[in-house]
Amino acid sequence: MASAGPAGARLSLTAPQKAALIVAALGPEAAGPVIEQIGDKHLRAFTRAYAHMQTVPREALKAVVEEFVSELVTEDSDFRGGLDETREFLSQFKTSDEITRLMDDIDIAGGESIWMKLERTDDDKLANYLATQRPQIIAVVLSKLNTEKASNVLNQIDSDIASKVILCLSKPLDVNPQALAILMETIEREFLAPMRKTKKTRNPGEMIGAMMNNVITEKRETLLEVITNAAPEILKDVRKSMLTFPDIPTRVPANAIPMAIKEVELEDFLLAVKFGRQNAPSSVEFIFSNISQRMVAQYEEQLEELKMTSVKDAEIAQANFMTVIRKLAKSGEITLVEETSPEDDENADASEAKTGDEAAA
Repeated sequence: MASAGPAGARLSLTAPQKAALIVAALGPEAAGPVIEQIGDKHLRAFTRAYAHMQTVPREALKAVVEEFVSELVTEDSDFRGGLDETREFLSQFKTSDEITRLMDDIDIAGGESIWMKLERTDDDKLANYLATQRPQIIAVVLSKLNTEKASNVLNQIDSDIASKVILCLSKPLDVNPQALAILMETIEREFLAPMRKTKKTRNPGEMIGAMMNNVITEKRETLLEVITNAAPEILKDVRKSMLTFPDIPTRVPANAIPMAIKEVELEDFLLAVKFGRQNAPSSVEFIFSNISQRMVAQYEEQLEELKMTSVKDAEIAQANFMTVIRKLAKSGEITLVEETSPEDDENADASEAKTGDEAAA
């Protein structure tokens, strides 16, 4: 095959030689990933062509590059995209299963696929839903999730069902696109849509309480007063959902303290404690009573050197510490103590008094 241009009249190159020139022209760093993708057959042809080539004039190399670039430009210069074109393009270097997984992650209308949405759901809720499905269906769904998510969900499914699911996964899962589309629609209708509806109807007291966790104390007290006067019916739920630095002795278990200190930034912890000696001394006492005395002495030295900043920064530091506590609770690593309202305490006292009277009678 003759090279194009003036150099072609002086030099004749085969297709493997041209390919070798193009790859070599990329340089070692850029050519490495290309060579890794070349199959053994073509790699051997490339090696032979490159090894047997002598000095190639610069004009000839330029002509080969120009020829290569010109062949990239089709007669129809418009670029066409779309799902079919994407699948056809991927088929050149991906297996059928890999293409299916990649294409499943595309949802042009909604911006994300069903599988991406499932990966954000609670493991236990997804496991409970899948437990009502046939093992084959469960296997298909798990195969679409990342391995960590699939493992967590499978761990919560009954052992007998899980065994059948594993058997299904041990064989190639050949699911036609129509059946997969029906499955995705079913999951959206039966599982995801009801969950979104539930979230939208979340208890307003719980929602407001969670929001107030990161509000500065002065504003939080003002808001609580407003709720007390304008919406007293949600005050109990608001207080139960709040978890602030002063709540540590009554709401946070002792084992959570070392875990939280390990996770929070040291500067935030020290600032939270220093300000805590003003606004929540019992919380600081609780924290220091649940870590080693050696660590307490170390922190005390650092606290002496720490200059107090603004109250706002100090409250942000306390909020950051409590955010770590809430994350530990959400992940199940710790269990928070339930908040009790004055009404609950009065009811408990009345119940105990009644029990005592009955016993005396």
